[in-house]
Amino acid sequence: MRKTIPLTFPPWTDPPVDLRLDEGQVHLWRFSLDLPSHEINSLQRLLSEDELARAHRLIDPLKADRFIAARGRLRQLLARYTRTEPSALSFVYGSSGKPALEGGWEIGFNLSHSQSWALLAVAGGCDVGVDLEVIDPSLAFEPIAATFFSAIENAWLERFAPHRRRRAFYRLWTRKEAWLKGLGWGFSGPASCIDMAGGLRGAGGWSMKNLPVARGVVGALAVEEEFSDIRCWQG
Repeated sequence: MRKTIPLTFPPWTDPPVDLRLDEGQVHLWRFSLDLPSHEINSLQRLLSEDELARAHRLIDPLKADRFIAARGRLRQLLARYTRTEPSALSFVYGSSGKPALEGGWEIGFNLSHSQSWALLAVAGGCDVGVDLEVIDPSLAFEPIAATFFSAIENAWLERFAPHRRRRAFYRLWTRKEAWLKGLGWGFSGPASCIDMAGGLRGAGGWSMKNLPVARGVVGALAVEEEFSDIRCWQG
């Protein structure tokens, strides 16, 4: 099994003008999806026909605008690493919908968004997964945990006081989701047990950890390979 390095996160800062992504390095981006209409219109012009079709299928105008913002910003940011035009990027998709850059680029990336926030991970030479969730105070999370968490994970959740259990659920959910997204899987049933000491049990070398994104927002990162460092950029 590959040696894993504990994930540590620096503060969120503005990115440099000239981005450099080295092998084994992970860049995290957080950005808002609630943008002025003129910015949404500008980002819309970067999208492919299939992305525009997906946006138009969304009945809620706010969700459609946020989808356009997420895909447009994804294209803009990946274009900075590939030194190409955002509209020229092409994606291929795995069986569970995980995208990858077409054209042989050795860049792993994964995007997650929840309400007005988005989180993007870009990795040099390895697979990566992220998840982002805005905590919903009205969500009935216990039935979800009973369905998708293992017996050990549910027992761990029960150890928390009732007023802390909701956040603990979101921390565990985002860790599992980030790992499954990194693998290109999905929540189709109970997933592997997570070692609450800080790693993933039986995950073949993956490292994973929750990270601070914003107030009331829980994020998580999962990385397949060894890595040298993580940079946290504000988009």
